[in-house]
Amino acid sequence: MELSTCYCPHQHCSHYGLPGFGRHLVRCGWDGTVPRLLCNMCQGTFSARHGTAYFGLHTEERIFTIAMRALAEGNSLRGTGRIVGVDKDTVCT
Repeated sequence: MELSTCYCPHQHCSHYGLPGFGRHLVRCGWDGTVPRLLCNMCQGTFSARHGTAYFGLHTEERIFTIAMRALAEGNSLRGTGRIVGVDKDTVCT
């Protein structure tokens, strides 16, 4: 995961919206396999996936990426579900 584009999502922070991994953002643990980041300015923590299409995802990034590519190529929801092995309602979500 590319961390150089991560930014502090806390609106009260003086560095809100400013990318800065290695400067004011540092790793502070993990959410499963996803790193958590700490903003040294406001002491707030957040998932490195915040602000991405992967935020709140409950499946593997690889499966999500395959599904998005299939949909972008014009596959139907049901067809995409069959390709990645999930229900069409999961693809909709």
